[in-house]
Amino acid sequence: MYICKFFCTFAAKLYNMRKLGTIILLSCLSIAMWAQSKNAAYEAYIAEYRQVAIEQQRKHGIPASITMAQAILESAAGKSELATKANNHFGIKCTSDWPGKTYKYKDNRSNECFRKYADVADSYEDHSLFLKRKRYESLFALSLGDYKNWAYGLKACGYATDPKYPEKLIRLIELYELNKLTFDKTIVKSDSDLKKKLFIEEEGTEIAFAEQEKVEDYAMPPMEELRIFHNHRSGYRNGVRYVIAGPNETFASLALFLNMYERTLRKYNDALDTRELKEGDIVYIYPKKNKANRRYPTYYFKTGDDAWEIAQKYGIKLKSLYKLNGIPYGTPLTTHQRLDLR
Repeated sequence: MYICKFFCTFAAKLYNMRKLGTIILLSCLSIAMWAQSKNAAYEAYIAEYRQVAIEQQRKHGIPASITMAQAILESAAGKSELATKANNHFGIKCTSDWPGKTYKYKDNRSNECFRKYADVADSYEDHSLFLKRKRYESLFALSLGDYKNWAYGLKACGYATDPKYPEKLIRLIELYELNKLTFDKTIVKSDSDLKKKLFIEEEGTEIAFAEQEKVEDYAMPPMEELRIFHNHRSGYRNGVRYVIAGPNETFASLALFLNMYERTLRKYNDALDTRELKEGDIVYIYPKKNKANRRYPTYYFKTGDDAWEIAQKYGIKLKSLYKLNGIPYGTPLTTHQRLDLR
C-alpha cells in the first residue's frame, strides 16, 4: 500500500513538473517570436522606398539591402524629425562644401546642422555619393551580396559611432530579407533576357578574309548595355556570363571577390598556367562552350593575334578551338590561317 502511494505521489509530481516545463517552454517560444516579430511600419517603409534603394544600387554599386537597412535605422522608418521635416533619411550632417538647404537639429549638441532635401529620393542619392568618398572606397571591393562585411566595413570606416551599428543593420537585413532587394529581378535579369538584349543569335555564313573587317566583330557592348555584377561590368558572350577585369586585378583577387576558387576561375578561362590578367580582359565565371555562336562560324588569324584571346573573344574553350581545326593543342597559329569556330 505504501509503495503504491509513493508511486502515485511521484507520478503526480512528475506530471506537474512536465506541465511547468511545457509552460516555460511555451513562454520562451512566445518571447522569441515576439522578439523576431516584424514591425508593420518598417514593412510599409520598405514597400514605399524599395525601388529607390534598387535604383541606387544600379547607379552606384551600393547594396540595396545596406541602403535600406541604413535608411530604416537612421530615420526610424521615415518617422524621425529629420526625415519628416528635412527629408533626411540618413542623418547626414552639413559639410563646408554642402550647397543645399539646412536644418538645425539637436543630436550630440544643440542646433547641429543637417542637410535638408527637396524629396526623399535626393536623400538617397546624396547618401550614395557620400559613400563614394575615399574614406569608404574599400567597401566597393566587397561583393553586393556580402551585406555582413558591408555592415562591419561601414563601422570600421567611421560611418557610425554606435558599437552595435553593424549588428543592427545585419538584424534588419535578415529579419526583413532585404538581400532580396540586392538581387531583385530588375537589376539581375534572367540569362535569357540578357542574351536577347546583348547577343541575338543569327544564322551565320562563312566570311571571306577580305570581307572580315567589314563585319561587326564581337566588340564590347556599349556601356549602357553592360550590367553591374559584383561591382564589375558584366555581359554575355556565346551565352556565357563574363566580367571585365579591372586595373591591377589578378585571377586570385578576382576569384576572392567572386567567392570562387582561383583554380576554378582559371579553368573556366583556359588559364591554368602562369597567365595573368590585363585591365579590360574578359573573364568567364561559368564554363565556356565547345562551339561559337552561329553568327561567327570562322575566323582568320591576323598578325598579333593570340589563340587564347580568340577563344575568350568568342566564348569557346581553347582546346575545342584546336580540336575543331584538327590542330595539336598548343601549336602556334599562322597569319591568315582560317579557323573554324563551330
